[in-house]
Amino acid sequence: MSMHVASYYNLDTFLEILSKSLRMDGVIARIVHLPGMCASGLLGDGMDIVVCSSELWTKEPLDVVAKKLGSNALLILLDVCASIHRGAHVFKELGSLGFVKTILPIDGGVIVSIKRGYDQNFFKKSVEVYRESFIYGPNPVDYNTAAMIYVTAKFVASRRKGVLIEIGTGRGFSTLWLAQVAKEVGTKVISMDINCERIERARTFLESIGLKSYAELMCVDAKEYRRGLRDVIYVFIDGWKDEYRHYLEALEPYLKPGALILAHNTLSDAHRMASYIDKVYAEPYESITVATDPKGLTISVYAPRNIPS
Repeated sequence: MSMHVASYYNLDTFLEILSKSLRMDGVIARIVHLPGMCASGLLGDGMDIVVCSSELWTKEPLDVVAKKLGSNALLILLDVCASIHRGAHVFKELGSLGFVKTILPIDGGVIVSIKRGYDQNFFKKSVEVYRESFIYGPNPVDYNTAAMIYVTAKFVASRRKGVLIEIGTGRGFSTLWLAQVAKEVGTKVISMDINCERIERARTFLESIGLKSYAELMCVDAKEYRRGLRDVIYVFIDGWKDEYRHYLEALEPYLKPGALILAHNTLSDAHRMASYIDKVYAEPYESITVATDPKGLTISVYAPRNIPS
């Protein structure tokens, strides 16, 4: 989908990365752009992504649109920062309609959201892990980034068969979000860290919230990981910054074409991961970097021209 508007170049890139992730598996993303008031009547069944202009979301309640969306469809709102003075209600409205939202500081501000599949107990547990991570380290990703992980992983994993991979478990904050996605769509997350004490703490958290069976936690150097199957559809990397390229190269034999790879700290530590950034901004990858938090998040799709056997 292209909106053919120069100011939405970054959003077009983001949507193309998501669409290509599905297209490499033969799935065509169904995207509709709602330009203005009463446009919600244009919605059909089975939409994958719905993009709402500020003309719509600042003047019309979103409940009509929300009711027509499936549980794994994306709802994207445009020009959030530029138009917030006309629609401050939207943040509360999305929450009341059951959406998880992440804010991207691109193209006038964009909200990307999906219907949440977790309850209050999950969120309370995530707060507990978040606080402990700040006290004892390592620092977790921000909640806005955690929401992006949840939104993108759920979008992809609900449409493709395969496993999720996390490199850098820490105390399990981002692992919780990936395990929750795995529970909702019927897959699993494999999370790796070289600190065995942290792995055990993360395992305790997952067990306490009923997610242990959806996560395989491994005390191992991800560079040494061997899988034997090409079934990885989603990767989140938040390990040693100097090793990002080596992590990705170790995983490449197991990536399904169209696999989505998210890497944290690509703005704050760009000088330490220049080789990784060079790699994912060249074929067979396509990438965009967004400041979901001040440390930065690079979102890439593995899109080889020749499909590996």
